[in-house]
Amino acid sequence: MAGVYSYNGQDYQKRTLLSETEGYLLASVVSGAIVSPLPYIGRSFQKQLNRQMHNNHIYRDYFDKAFDISGLKEEGVTLVKAQHANVPAEYKLGLNAAYDPRYRKVIINTDRISAAGFHELGHALNSLKSKYGIKYLAKLRVPGYAIAGLMEYFAIFSRTKPKGAPRNFVDVIEDNCGKIAFLAMMPTVIEEAAASYRGIKLAKNAGINDALIKSMKQIYIKAHATYGGKAVLGGLAVFASRKIMDMFTRPKPIEQTTNYPQEYIF
Repeated sequence: MAGVYSYNGQDYQKRTLLSETEGYLLASVVSGAIVSPLPYIGRSFQKQLNRQMHNNHIYRDYFDKAFDISGLKEEGVTLVKAQHANVPAEYKLGLNAAYDPRYRKVIINTDRISAAGFHELGHALNSLKSKYGIKYLAKLRVPGYAIAGLMEYFAIFSRTKPKGAPRNFVDVIEDNCGKIAFLAMMPTVIEEAAASYRGIKLAKNAGINDALIKSMKQIYIKAHATYGGKAVLGGLAVFASRKIMDMFTRPKPIEQTTNYPQEYIF
């Protein structure tokens, strides 16, 4: 019989192309809705950072001191003040800051977002002075996000086997793609948290008062929420897509009917 999958004495009807298409469209809508809060989380961080712009001159002085006492100069780290350097516009305008481990450079516009700079110093400390393998977590950022992205494709694969049928490696990946996507992004979440922790600790050692430390913590918490949110909501979106595609594409069991001889029908 065409379109039938048989397993363990049970026949299963394979799903139609229309059903698969419906599943794909629904999965796309639902997964998109799940991750839709991410831009708002990012904007919340930016707003929090902008609220501290009036204190930037204070943060800037302590940031320079923090860099001096961090020991990073001895490790070959240089500070690139983006407002005076030939760097991409996002750094020159104070829309972003970064630590580049390839060249051991901290890039930041200290005229605008010095409060974010301590976090970048934390990244440098993670990379050059960390214990317990924290420095290796940053190296997993790109492959981690690549794996998470790959899981999105696994999530929308059609399921050609019924539940309970023998599974191969690809089946196991498909069954767990949501968990894998979440776990693949966790090294970045952990390393970002460690960078914020070390940055705040360095700011305290530089002598910043408690009120400014509290404000800086609020900035970092909202910044970290962008990474945590991406891991949680991204993993949930992949999980939801997988479940929807299961519903619309997994073969359905064919009900068994018994045909009785005519003489037993009254």
